[in-house]
Amino acid sequence: MIELASNLFSSGKDVMLYAIEHRYYGLSLPRGDMTSDNYNDYLSSNNAILDVSTFVELLNSEFTTKPKWVTFGGSYPGMISAWSRLLFPELIWASVSNSSPVQAKLNMNEYNEYVGKVLADIAVGGSQECLNAVVEGHSKIGELLATAEGQDELQKSFNVCPIDGLDNPLSVERNAQLFAGDGVIYVPAQENDPSCTSELCNVGKICDSLLNGGDSSETSMDKLVRVAGLQNSGDCVTTDWGSQISMLQTLAATAGGTRSWLYQTCNEFGFYQTCESESSCPYAKGFHPLNQDLEMCQRVFNIDADTVSSNVESSNEFYGGWEIKGSRILFVNGNVDPWSTLAITDNNPEVPEPTECLPAFWVDKASHHFWTHEVLETDEDEVNEGRERVWKQVTQWL
Repeated sequence: MIELASNLFSSGKDVMLYAIEHRYYGLSLPRGDMTSDNYNDYLSSNNAILDVSTFVELLNSEFTTKPKWVTFGGSYPGMISAWSRLLFPELIWASVSNSSPVQAKLNMNEYNEYVGKVLADIAVGGSQECLNAVVEGHSKIGELLATAEGQDELQKSFNVCPIDGLDNPLSVERNAQLFAGDGVIYVPAQENDPSCTSELCNVGKICDSLLNGGDSSETSMDKLVRVAGLQNSGDCVTTDWGSQISMLQTLAATAGGTRSWLYQTCNEFGFYQTCESESSCPYAKGFHPLNQDLEMCQRVFNIDADTVSSNVESSNEFYGGWEIKGSRILFVNGNVDPWSTLAITDNNPEVPEPTECLPAFWVDKASHHFWTHEVLETDEDEVNEGRERVWKQVTQWL
């Protein structure tokens, strides 16, 4: 965004840049704390958009001429950017909405399925062999979790942290789900940075380590054990469902917006990244069921499953989801981003064709709004081309 503002300024336009803090994600606390009661009254995307409109109106009252406001954001802020233009077209001239999943969905099985696609993507260092190793290794883990002997083997192999009162934490269903349902290794699909330099920092380096970092006698699960150990720096792996729920029930979970975002998923969006038995998720199938996330909503915020489902439907009805109306909203997505499955793109059969009023384009080899990051000499040509297309579109609208 800073680069976009700089380019507009260099082209002869007067530019001022503002960053607005979202309520309950920093120091902006309408009622002084982050208790559930205050969330219920004050935390919502619609209230955040009203904050944007109030901010714009306040600044407009101080200017001698009416400026053209362009909102800009990535991911959830990208959703707010698009919806601010949608709901307040008299205030917001145009919007750039980067990597924004504007279609709310309760069961976002697409997320982990797309991670599998990225693991096989040669353009980012993946391969079919890499994907096969991850799938086969997790399949073996799923088999072992079915028996006490297998659970003991996994606890030892993956260095699972002990829990007081339990011989093996993996004997508890929810703990086993935490362990295997989202992968025993971390795959940074949405944060993939091709030019990062640290160990195992991108898909290419993880795949290279999986396939070439051990000896020829390794099984697929052995490969996962080795890479997981490297990623965890030798620390034990926490798989304590009860402690996680207890933490989320307290204000200790407010750092980084963890508790606030969980509330918004329960109250508005869903976005639960499952790995169910019938999916093509690359992890242990059946070990991240939807009811796991819905239980969290119930226990942390007392929002039941039917209400969560209804909330998701209401969000799509209010904002339009994939069928968003409006004009001068640019949707940009990277093709290495699992969130793109719920975004406005030009090749999704469920999404209306982009128009001059609501254009959309892809940034090849790019992860989650990567082109909005600081400009570096190591950035891919495709990322820089994406930035140029954003600048040209905004310039045209202005």
